[in-house]
Amino acid sequence: GPREAALPWPHHHQWGPYRLWLRPGLEDFLAFAWSHFAAVGIWTASTADYAHPVLATFLDPARLAFVYCRERCTYRRDIDRDERYWVKDLRKVARFGFDRRAILAVDDTPRKFERSYGNLVAIRSFEGDPSDRELSRLTTYLRTLGPLDDVRPVEKRGWASRTP
Repeated sequence: GPREAALPWPHHHQWGPYRLWLRPGLEDFLAFAWSHFAAVGIWTASTADYAHPVLATFLDPARLAFVYCRERCTYRRDIDRDERYWVKDLRKVARFGFDRRAILAVDDTPRKFERSYGNLVAIRSFEGDPSDRELSRLTTYLRTLGPLDDVRPVEKRGWASRTP
């Protein structure tokens, strides 16, 4: 959901103290993903005790090939910036039989995929805007990558500016 504690329109779900605003087009995007890709998984830097119940409010977790949480991320430190951050290493997904040539990772924090930028389709963060069309545009873009044998060499930066 959006980073803001409160927005001027109603939230979709509430789990404990957390309000959840679903990004517009999420249902259609998930339907597209399940019908066009061999497997769909979710990898979040959130903890499992938060992620699993939140995911269950808007999808059937049994349809996912996996749900990875913070426990599967690698904690990194940027000495120059004195920052700590989480990295999602796709080798952990590949170990379970997924071919890295066919893995597409969609994330709003590109740094989390610093070890596998070729697999990343970076999207804008969702800030709660009900007129947000990012997932609709992402669906259009992903259709262009579907038939490729290897998605990694394709330049994905700037995809949004090239997609209606």
